[in-house]
Amino acid sequence: MSDLTIPAPSSDPADADFRLDAPGEIMNWMRELLRSQARVQLSTPEGEAIHTVLRALDTPHGMLTMEAPRAGDTLAPVLASDELVATAYLDRIKLQFDVSGLVAIHGDGAEVLRAPMPLRLYRFQRRQAYRVASAGQLYPALKLAQADLPRIRVVNVSAGGVALQWPANVVPVPRVGEEIAATLELEREVSFTTLLRVQHMADGDAGAPHQAGCAFVSLAPTAARALQVFIDQAQKRERLMRRDA
Repeated sequence: MSDLTIPAPSSDPADADFRLDAPGEIMNWMRELLRSQARVQLSTPEGEAIHTVLRALDTPHGMLTMEAPRAGDTLAPVLASDELVATAYLDRIKLQFDVSGLVAIHGDGAEVLRAPMPLRLYRFQRRQAYRVASAGQLYPALKLAQADLPRIRVVNVSAGGVALQWPANVVPVPRVGEEIAATLELEREVSFTTLLRVQHMADGDAGAPHQAGCAFVSLAPTAARALQVFIDQAQKRERLMRRDA
């Protein structure tokens, strides 16, 4: 995963694809950092940096408690900086947020770092590469605009598009480059209209379904958000399953 810098606050809709402002969502990601004990890097524009982990969340007061490094000489320039950025990784997800008001305090016989909860969190991930495989026969599925045609089984979903099993008896079979207007049903209560472009098509043998790969041509903001939540939930389930195993 390539490093990304935090963009300046903007009203650009593309910026909202990475930015989280809702306190509840930010708190959920902070809880993930606390649970996983993922390493957090605190860095300054001048290149000074320390590594720490989240030790506690003071939800009523909106404060973070982090571990202080043992080498005190590395901490001083970080505490003195007016601009501080925290970076952490959770699997395929990169989290970044501004840290303000960082102070070092003594508690329980050890020095810790305290800072207010971030007001904005940036989440970057290789969403195009992560694919959510279908867990059943009913969902996800693609409902074509033509009412008389059956729902098309979705093999997997990514932020970039979907892989389909196109039945041999559903004609005409779309060709590479063609666009498909349809409704993507991710779950029973989660669906949105979309326009897909066929990227590749592999013919099935002896009446077997064709394998089609399609890319999203356009997604409304609400659709993009629903898709992101669907992918995030799948990634969280995967992490929990690996942890339980």
